[in-house]
Order: sequence, then structure tokens, then C-alpha cells
Amino acid sequence: MYERCTGFSRTVRGVDAGSEETLMRTRLAGRAMVRLLVVASSLPAAAQNITVPAAMNGVEGGTGSNIPFGTNQGVRFQCLYDREDLPWSGPRVLSGISFRADNPIPGTTTYAAKQFLIVDLRMSTTDKTAATAVAEFEDNFGSDVTAVMGLVPVALPAQPAVAGVRPANIDFVFTVPWVYGLTPARDPRNPPPGSLLFDLTIRSQPVGTYRLDNLAGCTAPQATFGNQGPACAALGAAPLDLRPAVSMEAGLAYSWQLLNVPANAPFYVFLNLTAQGSVFGQPLPLALFDPANPGLPNPVLSPVLRYPAPDCWVNLEPGAGLLGTADASGVGSVSVPLPAGRQFVGMTLFAQAFAYAQTANPLQVITSFGKQSTVCGPLGAVRIYQTFPTNGTVPLVGTLQRGQGAIFEVR
Repeated sequence: MYERCTGFSRTVRGVDAGSEETLMRTRLAGRAMVRLLVVASSLPAAAQNITVPAAMNGVEGGTGSNIPFGTNQGVRFQCLYDREDLPWSGPRVLSGISFRADNPIPGTTTYAAKQFLIVDLRMSTTDKTAATAVAEFEDNFGSDVTAVMGLVPVALPAQPAVAGVRPANIDFVFTVPWVYGLTPARDPRNPPPGSLLFDLTIRSQPVGTYRLDNLAGCTAPQATFGNQGPACAALGAAPLDLRPAVSMEAGLAYSWQLLNVPANAPFYVFLNLTAQGSVFGQPLPLALFDPANPGLPNPVLSPVLRYPAPDCWVNLEPGAGLLGTADASGVGSVSVPLPAGRQFVGMTLFAQAFAYAQTANPLQVITSFGKQSTVCGPLGAVRIYQTFPTNGTVPLVGTLQRGQGAIFEVR
């Protein structure tokens, strides 16, 4: 079994190691802080996000993983999450963590119960980050690494078919509370707490498929806005279909695919950071036809646009434009590089496509619905894992994968 170690017995930076009185005060202050946090954590509180990483609250992970529960071998499984991706700030008392199972086919995927797994679990605050973590498990720990479960039998519950993201109901209840961020007793003048790390060792487990919801890239929240009618299309074709890419990460290129463009025709995808605004002094969405008589131009636009485009709308005030050309099958795509930096996670881009369509209407223009996409990553996470024979020697080095990790809730 692992030894529990605390940071309170260590010398605080800047404190004379020979000063017993100073060390005693540090220990007492640390214990008082732990008691205060334990009491505070038991008080009623408003509903809050408890999902790690915070951006995955109510969002399915980019993939699932058979590591660590989908094998009959022993597994050492360590995950680290950058401080910026936690749903809280400052120290926090944890009494357990709860993983959630993968749901690749909503309404269909199920998993049978699996019992019993014999597990050890350690928690740590660490100055390592997703960018600096290493494959050597022990080298990623901070000074407060604590054994919160030791050789404990755990049962994985059955997972019925559900329509959306599964609840986090794979519970690992700590045998002792653990405080994230006290490394050691925290002086308010010290830097904020570092990354959160858990180190799970499964000594033995039965055979059975059981996949965890796992980070791998991210799925960008998307929505449709504005108007588009069925007549806003080339002759004999379906209306323009603007399709944003699934994943949208800061620092990478983001793309849109456009379907139902006339063969080899040019098109624009216009972008903005808001769907609010106006065009030609008129509020959005703006009809490119007279709503009372679609065969005529919009009266408020007639000084500018002499011809109508029935069922076509301007849903976006153009802030920037990406020019593309469709292929012979009427498919085109454009992309734009996104700025790098975690500060751009949560930024939303709004887009609308306009295409040249000679046979569509007198204006010879067709338009799409507006589509919005929100930057969902990258998230500061890393996982290190290694399988080993049941009840065998626990490995010291594993396979490291940045940008991946289990999604869980804290208790």
C-alpha cells in the first residue's frame, strides 16, 4: 500500500528549517485551514459545475477509452488537468471522484456491470502541466500526494441506454478527505494551486467491455440562426448547406464545408463574432425580397439591389469573408487559422454562406442559414497509462498522451 504523505510536515519556502516555533505555527495553520475547508464543503451551496475539465460539463468527450476498465489486466492510469480547466479556483476539499461511461451511440450503447475491481487511488496537486508532464508516473506528483483509497474493492454499475451524456455514476469514494491546493499550508501570498492529478492503480479486474468517456480533441457546440427558405436554391437543387467542422480548437485551422453550390461556382463564407448588427441600415435577418410579394425586391433595398432573391436572407453582418470555389459536384470548403491561447476557448464564430447561382433567381445569389461554432479547446489534460499482469509489479513508466484524459466529477 502507498504511504500517505502531506505537505504540512515539509519546510515552507522562505521559513528557517531550524525554527521549531515557525514550523509548529505552519502545521497548526495548515490543520486549521483543512478543518475550515471541510466545514465549508459541507454547507449547502448553489448548483455549480463539478466536471473536470470544466468545459466538458454536459458535453460528450471526443472519444471513449477501454483504459482503464475495459480489460482483464492490471492497469496504472494517471491523468493530469491544468488549473485553468478546473471548475473552481483555490483550494477545495474532495471526498471522491465519479467517472462517466462513454456513450458513442446515444440511445443504444449499454454496458454490463463489472465487479469487483481492486484499486489504489492517489490524489495530488502538482506543478507539472499538461505540457510538461512526463511518462514516469512518480515524477508527476506534487508534495501533497495522498493515498485516498488502498486495495479497495469497487463495482462498476451497469450502464443502460440513455439519450445524451451519461451521468457520472462510477463512484470512487475516498477513505479520507483530500484537499486540492494545500501544498503545503497555503499563504495567500503564494502562487495559486497547480494542476490536479489522480493516479489510479487497478490491481485486478474481471473480463468485460467498459469504456470511459474520454477527451480526444473536442466537440464544438454549434447552433443554427437566421432564415432560409426552400426556394433559395439553384434550379433543381437543394438549398445551400453550410456545415462547420466538428472540432474547433484555438491555435488550429477551422473549416466549413458547403454543399449544393452550382458546379464550379464561386462562393463566400462571411464571418463575424456576433449575429447581431445590421446591413444597409436594416436589422437582421434581412430578406433579399419583398416579404409581401417575393417576386419583387425588398423595398428598403431597392435603391441598392434592383432584383429579388426569393426565400434568401442576410443573417449576418459581414466582418470578414473567405472566398472559395465549388468543385464539379457542387461541394466547396474554406478554412481560417484560429489564434492560439486558452483565453480563446469559449469564443464563438458566426458564419453564413453566399453563392453565385445563375439559374436560382433574378439576383443570381443564394444564401445559407447562419451557423455558429464555439471554440472548445485545446484542454490542458494528459494521461499516462500502462497495463500489467494481475497482481503483478506496478509499472513506473507508461504511455503518455497529451490532450487526452478521463472526464469525471468531483465530490
